[in-house]
Amino acid sequence: MLMPSPAPATVATVTLRATQAALFVAAITCVAFLNSFWGKFVLDDVSEIERNPAMQRLLPPWEAMFVGNRLPARPLPYLTFAIDKSLWGNRPFGYHITNLLVHVIAALAVFELTRVTLLSPRLKSRWGDRAVPLAMMIAMVWAVHPLQTQAVTYVYQRIESMAGMFCLVSLAAYARAAATGWPTGLLAGSVAAAAAAMASKENAVVLPFLILAYDWFFVAEGLEDWLQGLWRRRRYFALLASTWLILAGQLLFLSAKYQEFQEQQHSPLHYALTQAGVILRYLRLAVWPVGQQFDYANWPVATSVRQVLPALAAILAALVATAVGTIRRQPWAWLGVLFFFALAPTSSIMPIEAVANEHRMYVALAAVVTAAVLVVVACAEWIATRRPGWLPQDVRLPSAAAAVVIMLLVLTTQFRNQLYSKVGGIWLDVLAKAPDNYRANWMLASIFDCAGETEIGIQFAERSVEHRPTSHVFSDLAGFHSMKGDYAGAERICRRALELQRQSLGPEDKHVLWMTADLALALSRQGKFAEAETVCAASIDAMRRVLGNDDPATIAVGRILAEAVSSRGDQAGAAAGPNTVPAQRP
Repeated sequence: MLMPSPAPATVATVTLRATQAALFVAAITCVAFLNSFWGKFVLDDVSEIERNPAMQRLLPPWEAMFVGNRLPARPLPYLTFAIDKSLWGNRPFGYHITNLLVHVIAALAVFELTRVTLLSPRLKSRWGDRAVPLAMMIAMVWAVHPLQTQAVTYVYQRIESMAGMFCLVSLAAYARAAATGWPTGLLAGSVAAAAAAMASKENAVVLPFLILAYDWFFVAEGLEDWLQGLWRRRRYFALLASTWLILAGQLLFLSAKYQEFQEQQHSPLHYALTQAGVILRYLRLAVWPVGQQFDYANWPVATSVRQVLPALAAILAALVATAVGTIRRQPWAWLGVLFFFALAPTSSIMPIEAVANEHRMYVALAAVVTAAVLVVVACAEWIATRRPGWLPQDVRLPSAAAAVVIMLLVLTTQFRNQLYSKVGGIWLDVLAKAPDNYRANWMLASIFDCAGETEIGIQFAERSVEHRPTSHVFSDLAGFHSMKGDYAGAERICRRALELQRQSLGPEDKHVLWMTADLALALSRQGKFAEAETVCAASIDAMRRVLGNDDPATIAVGRILAEAVSSRGDQAGAAAGPNTVPAQRP
């Protein structure tokens, strides 16, 4: 049964304290990420924001939301990118302000969700008298934790923080509605936030299940009451489920943009096995945030149970404990449900190209932090009760200890943010920890080449291809030089790439053939038509066979051959089209 309503004076006092605590949460979050404003554009920021032509104007808004993107379009975050573009141009400073605002709102949602939950009928007798300070501590630790930097300081990962923010707001609104007699406004707000989460990123798909689980743990009094409650609130849950249609539409119309629906690099089984070690890595960073990496392209994919047996056993044990606790409606199991469901879209069986990314812990970290704070407080209380002399009795010490932990996290986060403020800083940090990371070498190759240090750039490009022969780094470099009109430089880069990739991939690998087409184009644009024709004639058959007649590389090579035939006066052969030009000269 619900506890009796407090007296009006008590309500006013609690509200004031909660407001003060919320202000402290917002303030410390801003302090932690203030130096993120000087962060540069990194990786997908460049293609999806800085160089995305659809971001140049706000009207019509659907162009920014669905057009011009190389990666799957997430409508709501992309619209905010376009708004930032209209305000700030290509100056990252303003984009970081928006990212921080999103994170502050998410932190306040964590605070409110935790506070209301600790005051729920099932937990009020245990934690209710300290609900506000505990919720404040949990929200602060979650918000300033350095594991959140990738979701906040990396501009493009606003898609992660926005989805997480709306999920947390939706959960908090539902929890608040349950505690205040189910007002329609809060339920409507929960559904609206859920719809916004679905329009932000696909991992929001788990939100309706999380709300059902929350109802099971903290609202219902048993199975029968839970089922009856779902029926009484059937309109709400029907509307909540309808938000999945947003995701369904996006997956249907943008399926070609999803690597998961195209060529899979990992099997679902191997991906799932690999995630056991990845999740333990996330947990270790949550507890001890040392050794963070912006990119885990070098993470080994597990191909057998034996490779990950200890990690797999630990994760399975946690899953079983969570399942048993859920069946028995143990409140602590809610944290396990939140953790595993938040990670399920990216850390289960769906084979995503990147097996690990720290921003995926954005929401799941709330479960870890809550568990850690409550366990520490409970242990301290147990020791104080059973062993009175073991801990100092000064009541200010717990607050001081919490303040020290939070400030250490703030300093660690600020140090992490500094890596984004220097061009290439985050990638040099990756290479310091993982020299075999092909993507870090690739990005540094582009950075040095753009800065005029082409030889250094080529050295990084060679290392990238050494660790990942299929890397497109040389193609990017050649394209950059061609765009500048430096076709001789593009030719040199293409020849070096072909020398390396033919050795490791073979002469008819698609990546080799694509690079061959780049070489032919560079030669043709320099007026070296005979050399270009020779390169094209030697590769056209393989391109038709491996790439197909409709591939841009095949079409480009065929066009060069057609122009060569036409220049010799064979108009009939040229008119026959690039796909019918003879592969070998007579």
